[in-house]
Amino acid sequence: FASRGMVTGPRSSEKMDDYIKSGACGNVFGIKTAAETRRIQQMAVEHTRLRIPVLFGMDVIHGYKTIFPVNIGVSASWDMAAIERMARISALEASAAGIAWTYSPMCDISRDPRWGRVSEGSGEDPYLGEHIAAAMVRGYQGTDLADPTTIMACVKHFAAYGAPEAGRDYNTVDLTDRTLRETYLPPYKAAVDAGVGTVMAAFNDIDAVPAHASQYLMQQILRKEWGFNGFVVSDFTGINELVPHGVAADSSLAGQLAIEAGINMDLQGDVYHRFLKWLVETGMVPQKQVDIMCAEVLRVKFALGLFDDPYKYHDLQ
Repeated sequence: FASRGMVTGPRSSEKMDDYIKSGACGNVFGIKTAAETRRIQQMAVEHTRLRIPVLFGMDVIHGYKTIFPVNIGVSASWDMAAIERMARISALEASAAGIAWTYSPMCDISRDPRWGRVSEGSGEDPYLGEHIAAAMVRGYQGTDLADPTTIMACVKHFAAYGAPEAGRDYNTVDLTDRTLRETYLPPYKAAVDAGVGTVMAAFNDIDAVPAHASQYLMQQILRKEWGFNGFVVSDFTGINELVPHGVAADSSLAGQLAIEAGINMDLQGDVYHRFLKWLVETGMVPQKQVDIMCAEVLRVKFALGLFDDPYKYHDLQ
């Protein structure tokens, strides 16, 4: 759920409090103060049936209060210690404002200067990209996610988001499996090996299969081959966009494809909230699959220590 405090895509809902109180929302994007995150957390853990703590995320991508150079500039330093320190400072500042999760590092290799998001990544070199990805994960997460001065990282955008045809954002990606694995996957893999807690799916397709519906990416490579045991979040309304991609007739079927692929969390799209119960009741999605995917999200919240102290990131002093 994207809050009213920061809008980075389609307009955010005005009914956030109602969603929280009903237990329909477990994660919020864009809240910037410890006072507001504490207010929302109190609603979640003291006034809902299951009392599951909320996870607060934000695009802390090159600093929070202390602003560092854009990532392409940082990567030009080749200074891994400084890059890890940058992420550590970002975590210290963001965690003090109630934020426990950042949508970073962006690990997308890009070799087409026409692509509009080149500045957010580490350039064209997989070797450099994988070292920077690991350094940033270490800086954000430290050695103990339960430490209230660390925040959870999210590697994005899985996968090959930086290789769209003609450099056009969201465009199709057409790669051989060898090129995908040798050039584009190494930075994501390095982040997973460094212990990244979450992964964000990409807007693009690969060989005509959108990432948000790709069992090959999310199940075969990410979980089976790489052993990732965190959770996968959609990009902003990425599940909804399976409809204009042409692989789902409507939003309910988009939700089914995303669940089958292994997208645990629906960022802002409201597809799971509206249709997941119906998909289970009709047998289109097994209840067991939903249980597994919920457990993967809860495991991360436990690792952050939110069940031990849901207010650990919301100290007002």
